[in-house]
Amino acid sequence: KPRKSNLAWQVGTVFAVVGAYVVAKNVADIASKIEDDNYDEETLVGPDGKPLCQVTSRVFFDTSIDGHDAGRIVVGLYGNAVPKTVKNFETLARGDTSHPRGAKLAYQGSTFHRIIPNFMIQGGDFTNHNGTGGLSIYGDKFEDEKLGLKLKHTGPGVLSMANAGRNTNGSQFFITTKETPWLDGRHVVFGKVEQGMDVIQLIDKTCGSPSGTPRRLVKIEKCGVLESDDTAKGD
Repeated sequence: KPRKSNLAWQVGTVFAVVGAYVVAKNVADIASKIEDDNYDEETLVGPDGKPLCQVTSRVFFDTSIDGHDAGRIVVGLYGNAVPKTVKNFETLARGDTSHPRGAKLAYQGSTFHRIIPNFMIQGGDFTNHNGTGGLSIYGDKFEDEKLGLKLKHTGPGVLSMANAGRNTNGSQFFITTKETPWLDGRHVVFGKVEQGMDVIQLIDKTCGSPSGTPRRLVKIEKCGVLESDDTAKGD
């Protein structure tokens, strides 16, 4: 009996090692495929067969400009490709979690603190509101997810993590207003705008400056995770 148990354990270990190798190889193959500039994001699948750029959940931001309603932005998130980044973003949008040091982890009430016309709008610093702060649900910072670094900033409406270098993701994010290929491989792409691109264009054209300092106060008045495909404006 001990010998049979030993054999079963050894066989199980072999299968586990082989399985881990196959998954790792699949991820490497996917990453290699994404290196090709002609790849189609919509057809890429992960090791589990699920589409990497399939929208798995949606977050909304109800925004204001100088205190006046500016409309709703809805972003679709790539939970198959970058589950850790998506979980962080969803949790901050819900605003129902606190940091161990006591700070509430929530996007609601924060601003778009950096707006560069014909480039991007950046938000998510709910602690300092100027680009120097923010926190993740995993601590101050968390690491880059490899497949997110492989996805590209292909045009307006790409949702990506702001950072201060490798593996320094917190809560800050940006939404592009044009193609930005120089950011590819440097920032984790984790979603796209599905509704409200007109709101983003309004912010881009009327609220920004070449330095990035906003000329008007752009605020997230309300936010959350949509529980269905309904993206209509809320109450």
